[in-house]
Amino acid sequence: MKRLLPFLLLTACSFGADVQLERVPEDGVQPQIVTASNGTLNLVYLKPSGRSYDVRHTTKKPGASSWETPRTVNSTPDTAVAMGTIRGAQIAVGKDDSLHIVWNGPGGKNQPAPLLYTRSMDRGITFEKQRDLRADTQALDGGASVAASMKGEVFIVWHGAPANATPGEINRRVFILKSADNGKTFTTPKIVNADDPGVCACCSLKAFVTPSGELLTLYRAARSMNQRDIVLMTSRDGGATFQHRDIGPWAINACPMSSASVISAGSKSQAAWEAEGKVFTSLLDSSSEAIAVSNDKARHPALAINAKGETLVTWSIGTGWQKGGQLGWLVLDTSGKPTTARGTQPGVPVWGFSAAYADGDRFVILY
Repeated sequence: MKRLLPFLLLTACSFGADVQLERVPEDGVQPQIVTASNGTLNLVYLKPSGRSYDVRHTTKKPGASSWETPRTVNSTPDTAVAMGTIRGAQIAVGKDDSLHIVWNGPGGKNQPAPLLYTRSMDRGITFEKQRDLRADTQALDGGASVAASMKGEVFIVWHGAPANATPGEINRRVFILKSADNGKTFTTPKIVNADDPGVCACCSLKAFVTPSGELLTLYRAARSMNQRDIVLMTSRDGGATFQHRDIGPWAINACPMSSASVISAGSKSQAAWEAEGKVFTSLLDSSSEAIAVSNDKARHPALAINAKGETLVTWSIGTGWQKGGQLGWLVLDTSGKPTTARGTQPGVPVWGFSAAYADGDRFVILY
């Protein structure tokens, strides 16, 4: 593929020589980044197209200074949704560096929104025809997620309502589809929070497979109108059973349209989420406590870990419905304590948020 020329909106300055900023290619929004086994970065984002958006994918090889020419992922044009900043594409790397991408499609007057999925078996050179995997579940709203293991397992996780369920957030459930053949076929949808019903309708969730094979899922519960806590669901048996616990309480009588992030390094996994208008982060073990890393009006966190073992947390500031804002970030040291490496930058676009990756000891934020 041809290389994409350096971005005109690249922020050329460096903050403490540890954090550099770049704009998403093609003025895209809602970037997500994963790394293949050979160190190649895979970036997906949404690009405006007609009345809606397309899902775009590009790569950057280790040591390269620019991204390759992007490709369109969706086989049907204009079938991605950016509205609300929580329905965009999510990506996972699976067995043999296969790529798995899921996103919410647009619904119509009498047409439910589809849950769309595609995969690439040649490291992003081509993508299969998109598939709607919603089955008979209803009321797809907040963004779905995808996770994959090196054993060929692919998990698609989303929330909605069972067929013919009474409307209302208390009747929403978290569903999972599992593939044992690297995304070729999937099981039928399975409810995984039947004993703890209620999901915040317009909040995204995040699924992630750790290096040890655990499936982690973060979602925002809605057990009552005024309590919307972040729940961590863990499966240690390939999605057969789940354990769950609250990790981020928030007493609020509104849907915050929030998203979350998870990352692993070695045997440790870390998450970041929004609560009380701030971004919190914590290791996902039984003893670590969550710490607030932002000031108020912070949303949509992303995480990256560099070669030193430092952690970058990035987020949006002041964004809202049809409203852009600022970018914020903070570097945590190897023990998880905040450092003086922090900053803000204007220019987060409408429906936009940030993603981050590490290049050796250096961090790069895309927004």
